[in-house]
Amino acid sequence: MNLANCSRCGKVCSLVPGGRDLCPACIKEEDDNYLKIFHFLSTRPAATAQEIAQETGIDIKEIFRYVRENRLRLVKGDTGLFCESCNIPIAQGKICDKCRQKLSEEIKSDIDKFKQNAKKEDPKRPDSQKDSPPDPRYLKDRRR
Repeated sequence: MNLANCSRCGKVCSLVPGGRDLCPACIKEEDDNYLKIFHFLSTRPAATAQEIAQETGIDIKEIFRYVRENRLRLVKGDTGLFCESCNIPIAQGKICDKCRQKLSEEIKSDIDKFKQNAKKEDPKRPDSQKDSPPDPRYLKDRRR
């Protein structure tokens, strides 16, 4: 069992692998705050983050964190969130759709390049050794 301090209140708590670094009391408080926001938005779906914070008493930073985590989506454009790559205003997440698409294409291109490089074989290496590990003498000759 891994122990750590709660990132919110500082109490010692056990960490769940892949989970949040919060104690059970803070998790409950966070879930209650999320439900408050959710119920508020069900009555006023076009409210801004500032209006939500004023009416519910929840810190605006926490509201923006829910938006970043894609747990909430604010309707109005004044979310206060900006793409981490190109710095344009976004409604949710960390990067805009354009940058997300560009990143996806770059990753696919890098994967293709890696696969092509892996398929290339060293022409100096004899055919009988292409599938077997290199002979240390071969490496020694190559270093010269």
